Amino acid sequence: MISFDLAKYTLTNVYKRKLRSFLTIISVLIGIAAITALISFGYGISSYVEDISQKMGNDKLIAQARGFGFGASLDSNVRLDESDLHTIQDARGVAEATGLYFMSVEIEHNDQKRYAYAAGTDYGKYEKLVNEVYNLKPHSGRILTGKEKNKVALGYNYQVEDKIFSKPLKLRDNILINGEEFEVIGFYEAVGNPVDDANIYMTLDAMEDVFEQDNYYMILIRAARGTDPISLTETVRKDLRDHRGQSTSNEDFFVQTFEQVIATFTNILTIITGVVILISFISLFVAAINIMNTMYTSILERTKEIGIFKAIGSRNKEILFMFMFEAGALSLIGGILGVGLGYLFASSAGKII
Repeated sequence: MISFDLAKYTLTNVYKRKLRSFLTIISVLIGIAAITALISFGYGISSYVEDISQKMGNDKLIAQARGFGFGASLDSNVRLDESDLHTIQDARGVAEATGLYFMSVEIEHNDQKRYAYAAGTDYGKYEKLVNEVYNLKPHSGRILTGKEKNKVALGYNYQVEDKIFSKPLKLRDNILINGEEFEVIGFYEAVGNPVDDANIYMTLDAMEDVFEQDNYYMILIRAARGTDPISLTETVRKDLRDHRGQSTSNEDFFVQTFEQVIATFTNILTIITGVVILISFISLFVAAINIMNTMYTSILERTKEIGIFKAIGSRNKEILFMFMFEAGALSLIGGILGVGLGYLFASSAGKII
């Protein structure tokens, strides 16, 4: 039977070889911490995406020209216009639909110039739809009513010092957007990422009359109550295809539910997370090799000690236990510290992000 004294003797040997034990623990710690942190990030991102999906709701669809993609580049020769919007609004099963302009703009205040995205739509009729899609909630001031041409609402970061401008913007401040003057009438609550929280929101009239926009970045759609969003995508796609005179295989647009968009993001994130975790296993494999090398070297250095154990009647399994217990102790300590460090790193990084 393996005695308690043998385990105590093994731990004493681990303590005596401080440097070697420390380096072995560090090698295990790094591998375990990397895997823990990456898995935590993966689950955290998936949870965040799922939260966004729940807030958006499962009755929303988007129509966009091919070459865009949700939140992708604005450079594309294919556009959706007012006639496309009317076609979608008339489709069976569509409760409401509105076009969304989206453009990159230069914003200036107190001789400081910054660049951001401006979004414009009919806030008078479709404010609830837009706010649900972009998870927008008023923070201060008032919301756009739909007809203002020289007023804007801003993302949360504009009212934070040194976040966008050196001094925070306030209600009724005047700013220049592409050289045109606008008054700030409200701010939205923080969405959670720097791009969205730096957005500028203006009316459809401002986009069309001031900036001469006439092609939509995307069309937001809400399915009627009782209508299956997946089936509605096929209906809208068919109506748009007929309107644009295109065949099934030559569509220059796409229609998706937000669940499909989120599912695409989730699949990509899952693949990326899996690849990164697989790479991190290399460090764990290196740690295992390091422990094997440490134990092998330890055995070679302690042949006299092994001989003494044999001379006093120790069995092979007791000597094997001594070295296996030593390796297990080093791995356990490194593993516990690695999980703790990985958790702290993932938590801290998550809060910062």
